[in-house]
Amino acid sequence: MNNINNVKFVEMTNSKFLRPYRILYKQGSREKIWDCIRAHDSVAILIFNKTRKVFVFVEQFRPPVFATRQSACGDEKKIQVGEEWQQVDGSLGITLELCAGITDKNLSPEQTAVEEIFEECGYKVDIHKLEKIKTFIGSVGASGGIQNLFYVEVEDTMKCGDGGGLAHEGEMLRVREMSLPEVDTYIQQDVVNSPPGFLFAILWFKLNKASSFQ
Repeated sequence: MNNINNVKFVEMTNSKFLRPYRILYKQGSREKIWDCIRAHDSVAILIFNKTRKVFVFVEQFRPPVFATRQSACGDEKKIQVGEEWQQVDGSLGITLELCAGITDKNLSPEQTAVEEIFEECGYKVDIHKLEKIKTFIGSVGASGGIQNLFYVEVEDTMKCGDGGGLAHEGEMLRVREMSLPEVDTYIQQDVVNSPPGFLFAILWFKLNKASSFQ
């Protein structure tokens, strides 16, 4: 997963997922400009396996995380069109995340969540077992996209697949199980390769669910 090489930066001329645009507006008496990106809304699901008292997360390579962290390593690697990187550390782009996916089909957030849980983690869950945690803005400065965050409890008997994402769509995920103490140790690090929604979900669990599994 982290065997990354032959990295090249090119101009983005079209994209299925991102569409840049610019907003011109007046705030009070001042004319302003803001560059934005249209992107799909998404869902994320905090999964807890009651059988073995472990969280079920996913690990995957995220190119933007890799590029940002690699360029900050002080070896004169720049993120700009025309640049090519040969010697890189792919592990910098491996993130620990909640099971998640974009809402790009004609499905409700709940239906999308059920699909993603099976595709990424291999569990068949009843849509009525999903518990809504929160709807929030995933990116306030770029896309303004909405993310619906859910919680679901699973058992080993509900595991019907290997997970790992859809290979024909190029997904390459690794299911990662972690106990409550392991997660506590992880989130107490100064730097974590995880998005804010991941940290929020863990804190929500500690406030609302953890006492039931001590």
